[in-house]
Amino acid sequence: MSQKTIPIEALTIGMYVCGIDRPWMETPFLRHRFSIRTHTQIEKLKQCGVKNLTIDVNHGVDTEQNLEDHDTANRTEQPEPANTVESDVQAEVQLATERIANLPHTLRGRSLSNELSSTREVRSQMLESVRDLLSSIATSGIIQANQVKDVTHSIIAQTLEHEEACIALIRTREFSADLHEHSLSVGTLAVLLGRLIGYDDAQLRTLGTAALLHDVGLLRIPSSLLIAENRLSKEDHELYHSHPQLSVETLQESSDISDEIQEIIEAHHVHLDGTGYPTHMSSETTSTSSRLLRVVDEYDELLTGQLGLPPMSGKQALRELYQRAQKNQLDQQLVSQLVSQIGIYPIYSLVELNTGERGIVTAHSKENLLHPTILLIQDAAQQLFAEPVPINFATMQKGTSIPEIIKVLDPEQEGVHVEQFLTDWVTL
Repeated sequence: MSQKTIPIEALTIGMYVCGIDRPWMETPFLRHRFSIRTHTQIEKLKQCGVKNLTIDVNHGVDTEQNLEDHDTANRTEQPEPANTVESDVQAEVQLATERIANLPHTLRGRSLSNELSSTREVRSQMLESVRDLLSSIATSGIIQANQVKDVTHSIIAQTLEHEEACIALIRTREFSADLHEHSLSVGTLAVLLGRLIGYDDAQLRTLGTAALLHDVGLLRIPSSLLIAENRLSKEDHELYHSHPQLSVETLQESSDISDEIQEIIEAHHVHLDGTGYPTHMSSETTSTSSRLLRVVDEYDELLTGQLGLPPMSGKQALRELYQRAQKNQLDQQLVSQLVSQIGIYPIYSLVELNTGERGIVTAHSKENLLHPTILLIQDAAQQLFAEPVPINFATMQKGTSIPEIIKVLDPEQEGVHVEQFLTDWVTL
């Protein structure tokens, strides 16, 4: 085993520290993975209240092995001039203060990597539950209310507990004509946006159920109409546009699905300017929940590409929603709330700066959505930094040259394993 935990008293020069029993933001060190080169470092760790550390013996000295090889070096270490030691410490603390002390408090006590990994597993399980539910409806034509209730409760609980990870997994998936992916994603987004605008638990359950079942009518039309690359004829469009009414007809087969849920679903393709479908419905009578469902439904469709549209990036999709809101097709306030919830650059995004450097988004700034907190992992030549560097735009001095994000990259195409970097570093 290459790593072991030791008390601070056993720490000595030559060891490589890879973990500390204090939150990252409560120490003056820019990183928690470094070699111990001076006694000053050890004293600083003690001053911070560190009691135990984790060392990597593959990168440095062990407590039981190789110590004799370093005893001489420790005994003969030349005392550092006082002014040099002090200036080094001050520089280190100043750098840490600029880059760490003002990081968003929402990062405290969280492991982004563990959250993403665990949420991916949970989402996989929920996808199977939604798949089973829709498959049962497609086969029998009947909605089992208890099954719907259980799946809805699961979506709500997991979504509210792992907001950013859920958003990231929605954004990075590919289009699937199978409805379970879309149903779960729309349900997740609806719950997040509903909570943001102040829905209570009962309202969230109603909204979550409507979002989960909003497209069950598509189970009653040819699956070929759901293939993203297909160009639909006029007749096919008319058939496709009938799916909200087909959804309601399916819901009416179950006495346990409320009229409110049916109304939300029936109107979820009605636009504020009177366009959309079904044509007999007026936009003036649509509920907030129907308008909310319309917004998140379109967002997910834009991300994955449907009805012949090419898939968009998260930023492009939000821009398109905003433009549609400007045309009075979508509720502008709800679109703005969605942008605020998701952020222009969602957490876990891999972004490139105008400096050529690349990093992973780790937190939003509600004051400026264009300036999230990021963890720089590559330099301008796309070479990995020896240690990632956290950057919080909000703490940079005004008047200085502040980097700008110029594009969002696909981590898989760039050979970047986001969870690996977060495992090694951002566990606060």
